[in-house]
Formats: sequence, C-alpha cells, structure tokens
Amino acid sequence: MSRQPFKRLGAEALLDLAADAFRTEIAPALPGDKRYLAAMIANALDISRRDMAAEEEAIAFELLDRFYEDGDGTLAQLAQDIRAGSISEATHTDLRARLKAHLARELAVRNPRFVAARTTKR
Repeated sequence: MSRQPFKRLGAEALLDLAADAFRTEIAPALPGDKRYLAAMIANALDISRRDMAAEEEAIAFELLDRFYEDGDGTLAQLAQDIRAGSISEATHTDLRARLKAHLARELAVRNPRFVAARTTKR
C-alpha cells in the first residue's frame, strides 16, 4: 500500500472545507427558524476567508516589496534567490530581521496560541 504524502492545508482551504461541510451537512438539517442564522454563519466564513487571503497577501507583499520592484517577486522566488546568493545579508543587511518579522507575522495569523505561549514565557 502506497502512502500519500502529508499535505498541510492552508487557512483558506480549511475555511473552504468548513463552509462547504456547514452548507451541505449541517445547515440543511437545521430547523426552519435557524436557517437565517445558518446563512449568516456561512456568510461570515466566506468573508473571513477572503479577509485572510488579503491579509496573507499583504504580509507577503510587505516582505517582497523590499527585495523586488513593486508587484514583482513571489515567496518562492525570494527563497530561490536566497539559495542562489543573489539576495543575502551582503546585499540586504536587514534580510535576517525582515525574514524574522515576516515569520512572526505569519505565526500570529496561523498559530496565535504558539506566539502567546512564547511571549508569556519570556
């Protein structure tokens, strides 16, 4: 039996799965007087997904705009350029600080409990 490689789902995909399951499995089983509430919850999930996508893009663009022309570059390209040495601490003295700040912002979105635990221990 071949094992499928583990694939980590991002926040958008998780919200899509939750909204779809809610709409197809839970909402139809609710009594009529709860359908409006169900529609509001489904709408809130959709709004949250779009908001998170915009926030994640903003976090990435804030980092990328330091190294590339406005609108150019991707996180994958940045990683490739760092591995190739075309972007390094020699070319950008604030590289390490910017990468650490980017990671901290990503963690604040993806795992706020971890960030909270780390800040209370200090």
